[in-house]
Amino acid sequence: MDTLEHSCTRDNEPDWYWPRWAAESPYLPTFQVHDTESSHGRYAPGVKTITVKDLVKFHGHACDGLFRGAMALSEGLSTLFSNGVIDRTDLRVLSRNSPCLGDVAAYLTGGRIRFNTQDVRDIPGVWFIVQRISTQETIRAVERPGVYPAELAQWEARLVSQQAATQEDVDGLREAQWQWVRTELLTHEPSTMYVVERLENWQWETVPFLRLGTRTDVLFKEP
Repeated sequence: MDTLEHSCTRDNEPDWYWPRWAAESPYLPTFQVHDTESSHGRYAPGVKTITVKDLVKFHGHACDGLFRGAMALSEGLSTLFSNGVIDRTDLRVLSRNSPCLGDVAAYLTGGRIRFNTQDVRDIPGVWFIVQRISTQETIRAVERPGVYPAELAQWEARLVSQQAATQEDVDGLREAQWQWVRTELLTHEPSTMYVVERLENWQWETVPFLRLGTRTDVLFKEP
């Protein structure tokens, strides 16, 4: 991969959905990814840059879960890819069954449930298990205990359990989450909040989805 062409072009300008404080954070990661170049193609000659703003466009909104997931996966993927280039044709990923973490997992790894390369579990917390298919190298990236305030987690759980909330409840939670993101999460190196461990002999369980398909765009990636 040392001969790959790198493109540093990226969109990180503030916008109505992308706050300036996020755009200017020195701790939000960016990601270099390698893909194929057609529906049945070889590896592309270059890599692309993905920002957390790109993740927001995919996910639909910025939120604490998206930031936390991106920071956790940045630590995990850097362990699997020491040269800094993530091969999105060669990964499968397991995460908590949440909108934020599942979308981060899919976008950054290329994993898809329909191709038996993404799955979820109802296990609390911010965590990912990522495996390189070709080598079976596997890591787990986990948020350290106490990083996310217990009172925010309880507030979220209360609203979900009630399945109803006033506008004041929703706005109050969002503002409290943003305050924590701005003053805590984005003021520390990801390595201080997320820990990565290698998993030996970890086995992927086939996704129990009746319509699994073949991912044709990676079949002929090697010349």
